[in-house]
Order: sequence, then C-alpha cells, then structure tokens
Amino acid sequence: MSRHLYMNNRRAHSRRAGLTAGAAAVAVVLAAGLATALPATAHAAGKAEAAEVLIPAPDAVGEGPEKILATGRQGVLHREGEDYLWTNSYNSRTRVVTELAGVPEELLVGGHDEHNRAIYTQQRADGGTDIVRIGIEDPAFTHTSTVPARYLNLRFAGGWTVATVDKGDGTYEMRVPRGGDPSADPLVRLPAGATTGAEPVVLGAQGSEVLIGYRLADGSPGYGILTAYDGRVKPLPVTGDASSFRITQMNVTWFSRNGDGGQGVRILPRNGTGSPKVVPLATESPDSEVTALLAEDSVVWHEGLGGPLRLTPHTGVDTERTLLATVEFAQLRAEGYGSVLALGKDADGKRAIHSFHQDGSGTVFDLVMREVPGVKTADGEIGALSLDRGRLRYVNSLVGKDTLHGKAVGTGLDPAEGARLADFPGLAAGRFADGTDEGLARLVTDPATGKDTLVTGDDPERPSEGLVLPGTGGRILDASPEFVLYEAGDRQYVVDTARDLVVRDQRVQGAVLDGDRLIKSAPGKPGTVNVVDHRSGRATANHDLGVDCVPSELQRSGTLLYWSCASEDAAGVYDTATHRDYPAPVSGVLLGDRFLAARDASGDLRLTALRPDGSTGDLGTVTGLKPPAQGDGRGTTWTLDADAGKLAWVGTDDTVHVTAPQQAVSPLGVTHSAVPATSAGGWKAAWWLSRPAASWKVTLVRRSNGETVRTWTGDDTRGTVRVDWDGTSASGDPVPAGGYTWRLTAAPADGSGDDVTASGTLRVTAG
Repeated sequence: MSRHLYMNNRRAHSRRAGLTAGAAAVAVVLAAGLATALPATAHAAGKAEAAEVLIPAPDAVGEGPEKILATGRQGVLHREGEDYLWTNSYNSRTRVVTELAGVPEELLVGGHDEHNRAIYTQQRADGGTDIVRIGIEDPAFTHTSTVPARYLNLRFAGGWTVATVDKGDGTYEMRVPRGGDPSADPLVRLPAGATTGAEPVVLGAQGSEVLIGYRLADGSPGYGILTAYDGRVKPLPVTGDASSFRITQMNVTWFSRNGDGGQGVRILPRNGTGSPKVVPLATESPDSEVTALLAEDSVVWHEGLGGPLRLTPHTGVDTERTLLATVEFAQLRAEGYGSVLALGKDADGKRAIHSFHQDGSGTVFDLVMREVPGVKTADGEIGALSLDRGRLRYVNSLVGKDTLHGKAVGTGLDPAEGARLADFPGLAAGRFADGTDEGLARLVTDPATGKDTLVTGDDPERPSEGLVLPGTGGRILDASPEFVLYEAGDRQYVVDTARDLVVRDQRVQGAVLDGDRLIKSAPGKPGTVNVVDHRSGRATANHDLGVDCVPSELQRSGTLLYWSCASEDAAGVYDTATHRDYPAPVSGVLLGDRFLAARDASGDLRLTALRPDGSTGDLGTVTGLKPPAQGDGRGTTWTLDADAGKLAWVGTDDTVHVTAPQQAVSPLGVTHSAVPATSAGGWKAAWWLSRPAASWKVTLVRRSNGETVRTWTGDDTRGTVRVDWDGTSASGDPVPAGGYTWRLTAAPADGSGDDVTASGTLRVTAG
C-alpha cells in the first residue's frame, strides 16, 4: 500500500468510534418512537472489536517538499518537512537525525562526506567558528573542532575546511584549518603568480585531496588539486572555459565547450600529466549550464534543472540512455570510481531519490533509495454511498469535483477489503445503485432533452446505450437484477433493464422491488400492500399489515417488510413468511438482513436484531457518525446491504467504515427464476439467488435412464446463475427428444447455512 494510504488508515483507526454496547439506551431511544419498547438483551462480548474495513476519503495529494542536503558513502541527508532525515543505501531505510533538531538549515554543510557525517557550523562568542560533525552511521566520527576568528569565508569539501586569511595589504592567502594549533595549519601554496580572493573557490574533495580554483598571474582562472595536509597544489591542464569539476579516487573531471578537444567532459587520472580524455556530450543548448558526473565507465549529466538525466558511456558496455525523465538535483558520491545520487522523476512520473552506480555487469544500476511521499493539498469529503452484495460505492468530493469510487468489501460474514472498482464521474446521492445484472445503474442527463437517462455497466468507458426516462432530476429508489425503481416529480416508474422499457408508471407511493415483483401500498385499502408482476402488471399476492393507514415508505429484506405511515406516526416490520410483527421507528430507518438500523436524535445509529421467533436483540450503537448535510443521512452518511447483513457509515473524519452487525444471516435461497419448460434445440435458463454464492452447479439428467447428459459449474456469483445450452451432450452429439430433469445447487459465499437447491423438468422436443 502507498504511504499516503497507510497514513490515512492510521488516522482512521485512531479516530474510529466503533460499535458500543448499550442495550438499555437502545430500548429507551427506540421506545420514544414506538408503541412498545424493544426488549433489551445482553450485548455480545467482544462485538465492539468485530471485523471492520476502513476506507478513508481520497484526498488530493501533491508533490511533497524534498531537499538533498549532503551525501555520504552509505546514505543521503535530506529534508522533507521539519525533520532532517537520513536514508541509507544498503537497505533504503529512513530515520530522523535527532542530533540536528533545531539546527537552522542554512548552517548545514553540503557536499559529500565519506565518513557519513552531517556537518554544521555555529559561531562562537569570540568570533571563531565551531564545526560540528555528527557520525550518522558510526558515532565514533562525531566530534567538534574550532576555527579561530581570523579565518574567513570557510568552505568545506569532504572532511576538509579551506579558509582565507586577510594579509592586511589587500591580498589574501588560503589555509587549511585542522582544528588544532593554528600555527600548524597548512598554508595553501598556489602556483607562482597565482592569487586568491577573499572567498576561496572549493570544488570538491576525495580523500586528502581538494579541488580548488584561483587566479593566474594574467587574471585568467586556474584550477588545481590541493593536498590538504601539506598545502601543495598540483595545477590541472584546463584550457578554455571550464565548469562542473568533480574528483573521485581515480579521476578528475570537468566540462568545457571550447577547450582543447571541443565540447565535452574531460577525464584526467588523478596522477596523470598528459592531456585529458574528451567525452563529447550532445547538449540541446549551446549555452546551457551542464552538470557532468562520472560513474566509472559512464558520464551521468544534465543541462540545468527540470530536464532529463542522461548517461553517455566513455568506455565499457553500457549504452547511451536517459536515466530520469526530469532531474531536480544530482551529486557525485566520490568513493571508488564514482557513483551519482539524484532526485527526480522516472518515466512513470514517480519522484524519488536514486543512486546510480556501475554493477558487476558493467552497466549503471538504478537503486531507488526513497520514493518522495506526497503531501495532502485538499481534504476529500464523502457525499453519498451504497452497499450491495460485497460492493461498496462512495462519492468523494475533492476540489469541487465529485467522483464515484468503489471497493470490494467481501461476501463473507465479515467484511474484507478487496479490489478497487472503476471510478465514475460525479454522481449525487440517489443517482446510482448497484444490484442489476448489468452492473452499476446510474442516472445521467441527456444533452438533447435534459431528461434523465439510465445507463448500466461497471466499465465507465463502455456503458450501455442508455434509456431516456420520462423525468428530470430524479432518483433511483431501488434496483434488482432486471429492474430499477425510479422516481421523478410526483411519479414513479419501473424500468425493465433487460429490455430497455418502462413497464410501470404510477404516482408516488410506498413501493419497493422484490426480484421480478413490485411490492406497493394499496391507496384504497389501508394496511394492505400488493405484490405486482412487473411486466404483466397483474397483482400476484397481497399482505395485510393489520394497521389503519397507507404506508408511504416500504423496504424489503428477504421475507421482512418495513413499513412506515409517517403522517400517522406508525411503523413496523412485518415478516411475510411467519406473519410476525416487530416495532420500528417511523423515520431514519434502514432494514437489513434480520436487523434494523435506526438513527436517533443524538445522531447515533441503534442496531436491533429481528429474530425469526419474533423477538428482538440489541446489536449495539454506532457513534461518531458524520452529521448529514440534510435529512437523516440515509444514502449519504450511512447505508446498509439489505441482502448481506453489512452496514457502512461515514465517520467525522470522512472515513467509510464497513461492519457486520450480526452473524445470524438469512439462508441462501432462489428468489425467482426464468427456466423454459421445453427446448427445441436450445435452452436458456436463469436463477436469481438471494445473496452471493461461492460456487454453483447445474446438472441435466435424462429421465428414462438416469443418465447425466450435461453439467455446468461456476464460481463466485453475486446472485445470478445462467445456463445457455445448445441441446448437445458432453460429447457434442444432440440429445434425444424426451423428458429431462435439471437440478441447481449453490453454496453460500459467506459459508453460513446449507447449500440451496432447486429442480425442475424439461421436455426436449427435437433430438
């Protein structure tokens, strides 16, 4: 996982509210809105620590600050925020250099130090300077030395210090202060006629040798190698302009555009006396600033900052190539034949600290020492969410843009974080719903008419053609495998997504989908709800709620039906199988699989088990819920899965929590099916399950002899099993005409309860 995501998860864990016990509180709060109070039961031990998936709202992340301060043989000193950090090169671990806490950055000494030391200076009251060296990898290298006040303009390279001394006649001399008796500090013996200004020119160091610059007798620039312990200077054969001086154990290099040999990098052995080798560089500009660094058999170089970091071999087996797409910083690590540390982005745009060195094969190897962490530039905010059979969808608002994200949260009894789902452009609460066989259903606006258009599918790049609906600014009330219940204005519509048709148009009333049926209130018969076939419009059943009001809201989960007559202050849950009744609040309620979630006046969610025997039980309280912008928060700050026993809610820090309030879920069943009774050479059958299945099998048996002629199997279905048969046996031959028996077996994905089975007969009319 990315560091950003890890940090957000840590934040979410630290601020989570969780489920809290409170049976008495549940009974008291629910009783305020009910004719009778729910009986209180003991809270299950350990329930507050039940499995939970935490998904922080995606934040906007920009490039974080990163500054390279110095390098060592075994690491890099850098800064990302307030702390000074050391990242080593042997296992790429980063730690805070606490010894530098409070040290101003401008006092730190840059460059390379072979002993892995952080170096900084501090002024003394007597005008002198303390040089503090901190051994990061080895504390034995920690010590402080003092430079007297008469030494001016200190410059550092490696472990050496070079300074100037005012001679009192308008000229200066260079010295190498060593921290002991000043009389023992070497005087830098420049070539005859050469002079230095007040500010010494120090270009790099390796071991006991320091690269310096000075002025020759004719006023032109000169360069040499200073032996730091005795002050001797060996001049370098530099002609023409020169820049980008570097020194390693074996070589001295510099770049020139017009010296002897033309434009390129000069490579001179440290003990060499002849002309340097010239390695041409194909620069893009005739006057750009070139930084050239030697990594054994190759020159690593760039022009200015922000462009690519390139490699040009001067010998060996490597090939000319681009190491980084953009470079912000590059520095030579001078040990050995040279390696390069760089900060920049690769071809994929990943920003990191890289170490480039030649490996045993003779090619330059890229070691990513540290990926630069991004910084949050804006907070995400959850504005809507839905939960359906293991799929969580949530709308995140970020910098004025809304995006629908998705995450698999598992189909087991406990939630488990899974794969990320595709993102969709801005959708508001009520404008999307999972649950159709074609995937996510969402409402978009038809640009020609301004009408709502229903599109389905889980791939934002390949949605369905879209069905223009009668209304505008509407919302999806419910979704089932082949239907969507849509409301706009004062009308409700049932949309057949399998056939792209509006199959029912009715005024706004209490209504909910139940597979291939619609459950709706009967305005002329208070207390009655009708079950209507979507396509035919025919009433197939009805239920008597035993009340004297017309429900304005209906919800369904399995055999349970929540109803509310808000104007009459009456509500309840009715079990259509056992005809038992359960009390319930009139508003702020969602019906789950054998449980009820109700938002009370305090903003908490009270969870109540609805047991098959008609009793109830306390499942705890969800606290720390994000206050909704309006309404009771259903579909915006909390929701549940009516068919899989899970609850999702948004915390005050905009982290989505997915929990399983209880383990007593309904058994897996077949809600409805479309299985032809006859076949004339082809057979398409479908079964819809009440919740996800881990596996399924359909067998077709010839009734006359009990022979199994075909078997179909499948894994991991969220609720639909389909078989498309061409009328042939497993060997590919057409089966004989006659009677057959089919049998479906499916295993629940959550492992709870028995496998579901269904069977029927089929007559094949053509063999």
